[in-house]
Amino acid sequence: MKVLTATQMREADRLTTERYGISSLQLMENAGAAIADFLREKFTGLEQRKIVVLCGKGNNGGDGLVVARLLKQSGCSPEVILFSNPGSVEGDVGVNLKRWQKGLGELRVVTSGAEWEPLRAELDSADLIVDALLGTGLRGPVEGLLGSVIADVNAARTRNGAGARPPELS
Repeated sequence: MKVLTATQMREADRLTTERYGISSLQLMENAGAAIADFLREKFTGLEQRKIVVLCGKGNNGGDGLVVARLLKQSGCSPEVILFSNPGSVEGDVGVNLKRWQKGLGELRVVTSGAEWEPLRAELDSADLIVDALLGTGLRGPVEGLLGSVIADVNAARTRNGAGARPPELS
């Protein structure tokens, strides 16, 4: 397996679209499908587990929305938390947001610390947290609301035994 830097990954995506005619929407679908497949293979009994998908407004968030949609279609009940005003989500991410909103499941929207506060407990009761907050567009340290969310996810992992789950989920 080759590990790419963020810059190399963006270039690989660009070249794939340019040279092979694979749309960025299809790349997002492929990425989300690969993650959903991995989760179904790695973790047994997903249909009975609490899955929380944390989505940002960028392409990584779009990947997370694809994961949630595909898990939902396979019988799971993922909870999606979007850390952006839905009206500001555009492009391929917006397409996948609309797909999710078409009756697939609930969408919780968080744009402030006050909106996040009552949802923090979702992390402690989750069997699986899918982090689709930030991707290759990240520049510098994460601060503000998303910085707090990331700290809360890390704290939940610590409280839950560093992410330990029952044997069927490990």
